[in-house]
Amino acid sequence: MTAGYDEKSAIDQAEVVRAVRERVIRARSVLAEASDAHDTNALPPALDELEDALHEAREYGVNIPPAGGV
Repeated sequence: MTAGYDEKSAIDQAEVVRAVRERVIRARSVLAEASDAHDTNALPPALDELEDALHEAREYGVNIPPAGGV
């Protein structure tokens, strides 16, 4: 019975890691687009979203690679 619980827990954790990484990647992309377009209206919310996404990553202990995959 415990093995099934552990397996489900591992799947749930993997899903959280995937979702958090995708959120950071999306936020970086939106911020880059706003910056490239010099869109002063889009920059503040894009930066806020990236900060929130990175905070969530830290909260869950998700390692996020540097921008550009370096």
